[in-house]
Amino acid sequence: MKSAFELSGKPQLLIVDGGGTLFDPGSVVPAYAFQGSFEGSLAEDGKPYGIDVKFDTVMIYMGMNKLEHIRKLLGEPEVKGQFDKRFGRSSSDIDSQILYEGFKERLYPSASRNEEIPGVKEAAYRLKEAGIPMVMTTGYDRRMVDEIRKVLPWLDEVLLASVTTTDIHRNKGRPAPFMIYRALEIAGIENPAYAVNAGDTEVDTLSADNANMPGIIVTSGSLKTKKDAERINRKVGRNHLILDSLVDAINFTLDGTLADIIVKRDYRAN
Repeated sequence: MKSAFELSGKPQLLIVDGGGTLFDPGSVVPAYAFQGSFEGSLAEDGKPYGIDVKFDTVMIYMGMNKLEHIRKLLGEPEVKGQFDKRFGRSSSDIDSQILYEGFKERLYPSASRNEEIPGVKEAAYRLKEAGIPMVMTTGYDRRMVDEIRKVLPWLDEVLLASVTTTDIHRNKGRPAPFMIYRALEIAGIENPAYAVNAGDTEVDTLSADNANMPGIIVTSGSLKTKKDAERINRKVGRNHLILDSLVDAINFTLDGTLADIIVKRDYRAN
């Protein structure tokens, strides 16, 4: 397994995922919207899709551009089998678009269900007071981010900026590194070794790797245990630091130990 990309000194920027990392413990808000769309959205012929997508299946692709997430789900054997049996055909891009619209119809009203992850808000304020900027990157579109900001107004105070997939050319979200590049540009950071990326999904980790940036996996969202996170490390082939929460990443940033911990991975006997 490859070593983690090294952090050069104290981070000058934290790039963090939204749901499951900065807020929404367990990353449940989008999961329910995906499930609801596959169950209740109407196909072109007026028939409900009526597809039962298991929660764990939804979680596999969490963190991606949401339309791409739906395309991936349609290719999952359990979903494909139900679709083929119900409609007697394979899914098309029209189906993806219909399901995406149904997802958004369910997602935007559910923004009010976003809850805080314990300790993250307070830690984020400490980071701001120390003069270290934080940029959020997210698979949500700009409208959903705006809805979440109404529910969690402290985000406007602790974030330098937010970057969504819809801010990127051709909506090229994770695992591509372009949202990370945009965050670096916004903060005026020239070298990815001066920043760190934290997230709770496989694609968060891959986007950091693709940017040649130190990546941290937190187990506060779609990945819930150290075992889940270690499985991602083995899958992607790189030894990323695993932490309970973004709170830990911020604390280690503030006390100046994060660079050493990323190299040694000695926190929590990792």
